[in-house]
Amino acid sequence: MTAERQDDDPTHALDDFVRRMRSSSAPPAGPEPDLNPQGAALQPGAGKPSGGSAAGSGKPRSGRRWHAGDVEDAVDISSLRQHTRPPVDPGRPDVNLPPVDLVAGTSQASVMPSIALPAVDTPQPTDLQALDSSMRRAGNDAAEQWQADAAAAAAPAWQPDAQSLQLRPATDPRLPARWASGAWVGALRQVLDSRTEFVSTAGHAAPVVETYAPLLLLLLWPPQRNGQPLPDRWPQQVHLSALPRDQSVQALLSAVPDAAALWLMDQTEQVDWALAAEIALHHQTALRPFQIDGLREFIAAEREACFGRVNAAYAASTEAASHGAIVRR
Repeated sequence: MTAERQDDDPTHALDDFVRRMRSSSAPPAGPEPDLNPQGAALQPGAGKPSGGSAAGSGKPRSGRRWHAGDVEDAVDISSLRQHTRPPVDPGRPDVNLPPVDLVAGTSQASVMPSIALPAVDTPQPTDLQALDSSMRRAGNDAAEQWQADAAAAAAPAWQPDAQSLQLRPATDPRLPARWASGAWVGALRQVLDSRTEFVSTAGHAAPVVETYAPLLLLLLWPPQRNGQPLPDRWPQQVHLSALPRDQSVQALLSAVPDAAALWLMDQTEQVDWALAAEIALHHQTALRPFQIDGLREFIAAEREACFGRVNAAYAASTEAASHGAIVRR
């Protein structure tokens, strides 16, 4: 019972497994050869194998015996030594890499790099006298500026010139605001507006745009002898001016004597502008066609306005004693 329980124990199932396998195969009796001398023969410089078995034979554990002559794929040790490196391809270029010295590279990497800095000129020594002079000059300039600011603050506030603030330029002393005895009498009025037209010239293939300024009619009378400011119906001088109004006044002023004054009339209704325009139309030869037409339209408009004023200012009397007189209303 005790023996059966011991054989059935699974923990002792593999006891003497190798011995039982060998006894079941029943190998022939005799010592097993040592295979170590065969492996030692493959190493260069190996001596005689140790052991009591003969070289070139052996017996593995399976029990099969073999001899060195039975091996057909015997490897020649000398051929293995000769072909340790593959043959070099003659078509491939031979690359020779420079030797790498790791020790030298490591030692060179540990060396600090050297930087070549450019040469720097040595600065000149400080000129204490020039520095003191510049500081003194800067202090004097600051003191003068401070004094100028203090004087400007103490002075009264600056006021601009009244003449410069006027919207109208200063009038000429020869142009009095009121009529005085001995003064020349002048009048001016715009008769034509500005106009633009195309003008064909010989020097240009295409028409040229020409712009004409407005035309002013300038009238001038000598000083009145009877001491009245109203001038005669017929002016002494008639001008057509394309200049602005201020320049036209200066043109009239240049037509009178140097020491004489010129009074410009404000009541232009007292001037026969239609007569003055007819004088300019008949005697001015350098007029453009549109200027001639404009003067004719101005004359017609002035005569119509004069007829309206005559019709409004006069009427026939209804009194019997007047004997059909026309009186001013």
